[in-house]
Amino acid sequence: MDFQLNEDQAALVAAVQSILRDHDEVPQSERTSYSFFDAQLQRQLTDGGFLDAARDLGPLEAALVVFEVARVPAVVETGASALVVPALFPEERVVGPVALVPGDALGKAHRNLTIARTALVDLGADAGVISVAPGDVAPVESIFAYPYGRFVSPPNPAQIRRLPGAGPLLRQWWRVALAAEAAGAAQAAIAFTIDYVKQRQVFGRSVGSFQAVHHRLAQCHQIASGIQYLALRAAWSGQSQDADIAACYAQQHVQKLIFDLHQFNGAMGVTNEHLLHFWTYRLRALQAEVGGAHKAALDIARARGEQAPPSAVAHDAPHTLVSGCV
Repeated sequence: MDFQLNEDQAALVAAVQSILRDHDEVPQSERTSYSFFDAQLQRQLTDGGFLDAARDLGPLEAALVVFEVARVPAVVETGASALVVPALFPEERVVGPVALVPGDALGKAHRNLTIARTALVDLGADAGVISVAPGDVAPVESIFAYPYGRFVSPPNPAQIRRLPGAGPLLRQWWRVALAAEAAGAAQAAIAFTIDYVKQRQVFGRSVGSFQAVHHRLAQCHQIASGIQYLALRAAWSGQSQDADIAACYAQQHVQKLIFDLHQFNGAMGVTNEHLLHFWTYRLRALQAEVGGAHKAALDIARARGEQAPPSAVAHDAPHTLVSGCV
């Protein structure tokens, strides 16, 4: 079953895609970089109101924006601004770009912190808000395809502005955002690889003509589509368990996507001269966020346990080991 856009959603996606066509290449001077932040595209999306789609249309539409933008090789901060901020600040404007930071790692490097003007901090039960000024953050070199940075002087958690009780909401929409971004990056990496295997010749045939390559690329496509639909469902439903499932599925399957796609790109796939790493290494960074697949799976199990009626639990039954996160 394919997800069908309504008229407003189709117009929104078409408008985003028309802007992205001018940003689907990385400047030659940046092609060997580990990441490239497209400040011009960030301004266009912000000034055009696309990052306010959740307020104007709804969170599902905002997730569509995040998904589409994640397909370009350049980095643009969309997930936090388009999905997390409207959930935490329905009536307040927050200056972007926005970085998402775990409260127990304020002294470590985090993605998008060097480009951020606001940082949202996971403080457990609460969420924190930090205004980021130029000079507050030092850049950190990383192979992961985002601009990384760390605070020059780590903020004191006791002095951070707090949103009481907003921690679970922050984590929920953080997971929706990372799943939507992972879906876009995965689908772009697959499309890039399909173009490559059509052109690359071995034994007098294109690599893409081999049945084994067909099968594994089909599996990759199924995974990427699954991530996309789970992310969109989580944005549509607004349920924390749907967000946990989307993030768990995405983070659990990153390893296969990266292995297969880099293998099909051959020797070029392990160089940073090839555009592939702009997508796959973003996936690697997203894989570890909000506790990774393990933490998401535990949250799913805990929520389902809380929902189960008492009669469904056989206290005198022998213990049974159950595997799988979804």
